[in-house]
Amino acid sequence: MLNVRISIIFLSMLLIGCPKASSSGSSDLLGVLAFLPSGQASDTPVAKIEISYNGVQQESGATIDLGTEIINLSEANGKSISLTVKNMGTTELQMPASSAIVLSGSHTDSFTVVQPNKTNLAAGESTTVQIRFHPIDLGINNSSISISSNDEGISNFRLSLTGTGGPAAPRIAVNTGSTNISNNGAYTIGTVVSESSGSPVSFTVRNSGSLQAVLNAPVVESSNSQFVISGSTAGATLAVDGNFTFNVTFSPTSPGAKNGTIVVNYTLGGSPATFIFNISGTATPIPVPTIAISHNSSDYTSGGSIPTFGVIWPSLSSSSKTITIQNNGTANMTGLVVTEFSGDTTHFETSVLSTGSTNLAAGASATFTVRFSPSSTGAKSMVLRVNSTNGNNGTSSSANINVTGTGKTGADVLVSWTATNEKAVNATDGGYKICYSKSSGFNPSAENGTTIFCDTQANSGGNTPNSKVISVNTFGTWYFKVYAFGKYNTTGGAPSSESSVVVPST
Repeated sequence: MLNVRISIIFLSMLLIGCPKASSSGSSDLLGVLAFLPSGQASDTPVAKIEISYNGVQQESGATIDLGTEIINLSEANGKSISLTVKNMGTTELQMPASSAIVLSGSHTDSFTVVQPNKTNLAAGESTTVQIRFHPIDLGINNSSISISSNDEGISNFRLSLTGTGGPAAPRIAVNTGSTNISNNGAYTIGTVVSESSGSPVSFTVRNSGSLQAVLNAPVVESSNSQFVISGSTAGATLAVDGNFTFNVTFSPTSPGAKNGTIVVNYTLGGSPATFIFNISGTATPIPVPTIAISHNSSDYTSGGSIPTFGVIWPSLSSSSKTITIQNNGTANMTGLVVTEFSGDTTHFETSVLSTGSTNLAAGASATFTVRFSPSSTGAKSMVLRVNSTNGNNGTSSSANINVTGTGKTGADVLVSWTATNEKAVNATDGGYKICYSKSSGFNPSAENGTTIFCDTQANSGGNTPNSKVISVNTFGTWYFKVYAFGKYNTTGGAPSSESSVVVPST
């Protein structure tokens, strides 16, 4: 009887009996078959190994060609590749801790295997295996590796390794610090202010090959004079594993992105050869201060006239106007000075800068104020000058700002009275005296033109006037009296009672 192991889950069974004879001489086969449902897998956890190279899954028994490499290299200088080991199963993949990867074959000295840093992989987890090719023989060098694990399907995964050993030769390698630069690779040197020099960057050139290198003059050269070569310690030759250094200094002459190439010249196989890499850097504009002058959001960087202060009584002062100076540049502004340059300077008052300094940092601002304080009547004007030693993008700047105002001459007051005398048509004699003073109870007869003033309103024809507009010369309370006079009574009659009016200061 044929024994068949039956899985836990099944759909149908067929009975298969032991063979027996039939009348036709044929036999029937009886037994039991178990079937799993379509699309379902066993519930038993399994570990499953998968090996890939350059993203391509490898089958056990496949061959990986490591290409051509020069012979007699040190192990560290050989060609290096990485294999990825991944657990595609549902339980932990286990490999021997000390010898997960075993190297064998006729050229084991031409290959080195670096064991993975992890030998037990959870489901879905992966690790890498590094293989180095450093051939010792010319021509084909063969070896193989085996990877043991608890994968029941492939407990010993094997890959063949092959590579070709070429003649011994020099090989140039370049690095700066821990950064290795490949042939035809690139290096970014950073950012430097235009028209200045950055810090020198040191590069090391090493012969990682298996034959002395003959160096050709110029050993190191730059295609762009803004990347300056200096400090080279190269000789005429470079021994195996020997090295020399050189510096590159980025010295841009103008702002913007800069590019060039650095070339190391040597001999390979009797012919000139080069190791070349691209170098790039960015030059920023030279930091300069940039002055901006404004008042009430209007620009006066190039000068101009701010709105007038209007009419102000002498001895009074207007409200202040604020002017702002801004450094919109990227460097310190120096020699910042505001002066009352010309004009009626005694009638205006200008404050010192709010910062109290002639320097203004990048992005900072300062203010000053000016106000109108006339000491006499009439139109007044002054030129304010704002200077700096470097505010014009690094050069000196100067801006003239015009300010104006008017000293008030007087205020008009309408004085009216009740007429007390009449004249015939065409009579021209007589009229009224309108007297005024800032002192209450003044005597009109003491008119002096300084503290007591009198204006005449003569009769005109047959009209007897009863009002006159008087212009007073300052603000405050004024007192008025009116009296009539005639042709034969020039001293006039008795003055009216005193009236007053307040003239505002604005």
